[in-house]
Formats: sequence, C-alpha cells, structure tokens
Amino acid sequence: MHLPHKQSDTISDCAAHLREAGAELVSALTPTGEKQTFSVSHDLLAHSAKDQIWVITEGEAFYRVGGKQVTRHGAGDLIGLEPDLPIEVGVYGCTEPLTMEPYRRAEVVNHAQFASYLMCANAFYRAALAQEIRAEFQPSAGFMHFMAGETIIHQGAEADQVYTLLEGDAHALRDGVKVGEIHADEIFGALAVFTRQKRMASVVAVNDCTVLAVRKEEFADLVEMQPQICLGLVEELAEKINQLNGQLLASQAKG
Repeated sequence: MHLPHKQSDTISDCAAHLREAGAELVSALTPTGEKQTFSVSHDLLAHSAKDQIWVITEGEAFYRVGGKQVTRHGAGDLIGLEPDLPIEVGVYGCTEPLTMEPYRRAEVVNHAQFASYLMCANAFYRAALAQEIRAEFQPSAGFMHFMAGETIIHQGAEADQVYTLLEGDAHALRDGVKVGEIHADEIFGALAVFTRQKRMASVVAVNDCTVLAVRKEEFADLVEMQPQICLGLVEELAEKINQLNGQLLASQAKG
C-alpha cells in the first residue's frame, strides 16, 4: 500500500511493515478459490462475495473514496477489509492487468496475526494523516521551534491547536509524571481538541524540536475531508484515554 502522490520515508516504512504483516497473516491460510485476473476494472469487488478478502499477487490497484484516489495497492496487499475497519468504504479499481487470490474473511479477521496487521495499518494511517496535515495547511499553519527542556503544551491550557512533530522527540507529562513519548511525524494535542477540554498533560521537548501547529478549525475540516485516513488517530486517542484513566485510578488508590 502507498499513497498516490509522494510520501515520506516514515509512510514508506509503515507500508513495508504492513505488507510484511499481511504476508505473514495469509501464509498460514489457504486460498478459497482460483486466482482471478482483470485487465481494466472500475470496481474490482463488484461481484465479490461478502465473505471474501483478496490478496493481490500481480499488478496494482487504486482505491477511491468519493471519486478521489486515496491509496494504491500492489502485490502482497490485502483488499476488501474496509467493512471491518472504522474507515470510509470506497471502490477498488485497476487500469492495467491485475491478479488477485481469494481468502475467507472470517479466517483472516479471526487469525491471531490480524491484530499485528491492524497495528501496522494504524501506523500507516497515522503517518498519512500527519503528511496530509502538512500538505493541506503549510501555507497558513505556524512552524514552531523548541529547544530541549522547553514546554510545547502546558497542562491546563486551552486547546486551540493540533500539532505535528516534524523533528525531534518530546515527552508528555501529567502533574510532572511522564505518561507518554512523542516522536517525529506523530500528531499530538488532538485529544483535548476533540473532547473540548483543557490540556490534560504538558508536552516538553526532549531535544531540539520543530513543530507544525494547525488551528483546531482547520484540523476539523481536514478530518471531515479525509475520514479514510483517521483510523490510526482514533485508535491512538482511545489508547491514550485508557492509559490516562488507568493512571488516574492508580493515583487515587495510592491516595
């Protein structure tokens, strides 16, 4: 899987891991039928059974949502998983010869390796969203630079921006206690924006950092325009909420 336009090295690495996870997943399964070859198709899955997932063995397919091409898929990529994921369902197609092999959906999604595949997909979509933010809002967004030890976000402050860490590393601190790490190309500060609450933690630069800040209104517009690449962000936010709840309960128990 890759983006239809130029993508960052981070996204390329995520795509490679995703392809490896997909290959490991299907290696333990048996195809449910013969391979099928298409020359040109505007909807590869139009006549596919609902209980099937396909693996591309040769050629390349595109994936469109609302008429816009959002990803491209090559040999080793799984297609047809969208109904099982919280992303917008689109249409697969191809303009050159493409061959696919069918697998039973239930066997794929219930396999132990499927969780690993979802984690790789999470990383891909999160990195893709970070790149989209950069591409969409570079003209109007602010680039900010922080030296090691400086605070990027203050706990308790109003949440009016979402950030993408372009360079460097940072730590998230709640009441002075480290609760998370942030690395290059990661999005942070979105949780408080979505929940309309004040910042739940501070973010402090570990080394020299460059940050891209996007106003919450612009970020909301981007999420609305690009819902298909928000899987990773949504899963990450859910994980952070669970972590913070767990830490809060632990703190209350000690008190």
